[in-house]
Amino acid sequence: VGIWVFSSAYGQVLRMNTAYSFIPRYGYALTGGLSVDNQPFWAQLDTGSSALFFIWKEWYEAVTHPGDRLPTNGAYSCPHCPGGPITDLNFADGTTIHTFPHSGTFRLGSKKVDGITFGLINFQYPPPDVATPVHSIGLGRVVTPGYRSLMDQLQGKVTSTTFALYLKSVPNMVPTQGELLLGGGDPTLYKAPLTYIPLRSQQEYLVTQGTLQVGTGHKSIGINQSALIDTGTLGLVIPRDHYDATLNAITDQASAAAGFRVNCNFNPALGACVIDCHHIVYLPPIELGLGPSGNAPVLINGLYYSRHRDDGTCILAIKKDSGSIWTLPPAILVGKYFEFQPSQQRVGIADLRSR
Repeated sequence: VGIWVFSSAYGQVLRMNTAYSFIPRYGYALTGGLSVDNQPFWAQLDTGSSALFFIWKEWYEAVTHPGDRLPTNGAYSCPHCPGGPITDLNFADGTTIHTFPHSGTFRLGSKKVDGITFGLINFQYPPPDVATPVHSIGLGRVVTPGYRSLMDQLQGKVTSTTFALYLKSVPNMVPTQGELLLGGGDPTLYKAPLTYIPLRSQQEYLVTQGTLQVGTGHKSIGINQSALIDTGTLGLVIPRDHYDATLNAITDQASAAAGFRVNCNFNPALGACVIDCHHIVYLPPIELGLGPSGNAPVLINGLYYSRHRDDGTCILAIKKDSGSIWTLPPAILVGKYFEFQPSQQRVGIADLRSR
């Protein structure tokens, strides 16, 4: 799944292969490959939570129709697990799960780590036939009651709480690959220097959103709002005071590129804007300038903020926040290298080297 490298300057850094890919009845997710007690998984990598949990195979089979395939990302089998004690976890999208603790041996790259405690899911609302359950490796900072994060449990095995994420840029394609580095970074991956952005919170990966530019349009400066880097979210969330103007800029620029009017009609039931799927090719990139002066720009390509739905329609994966916080999805990692340094209250951002 990956390799364990050792460098005297950086201590031990654990490397895990990652993928940004589509999970049926869930959506596009950033996942990392690992095995637990020799059972392989692809687990969602979530900087918005610290929870570490996997789907309990015996529960999943009991609550789904016989013959339903197991999730494509795998499930953890433990026929004699007791199923308790229970911890409730509630997520921002309205999903609730119950987990109970279990311990096992993780293979992260070529390195085995014994005695890692994680949760196993034995209840989910909405149920699995409505919303596909996912495994989760929480990289966030807020403590999950009753559990320690993976990074916390790796201390002593790795030399720091620093971790890094990147995704390669693949022309005209959404699915892509990258890596998660646990315990440090790798300067050979990016074009130096890293631009450091201070974190605004001890609890979350909250940075300052400084500027916004849609395509070649007007660049808004001095935004000075909080932006949450949340790789567990499914789309871009924009504060209400910027939402309408951003959508208008997107459709205006798409129309100019197309040579005809490209419309996006808001659907209240979906909480999203519906667009003709053939018009996605005209969508402009959105540049988010992170840091107070916007000196660390990240780009979200139109392919990454649009979604094909099962019913054949397409939507823009851009939601409105009732407050003033931006939420940045994993698409911001494409073509970029992010090094999270919680002990120094900062995130380093650079362009990925082309290999």
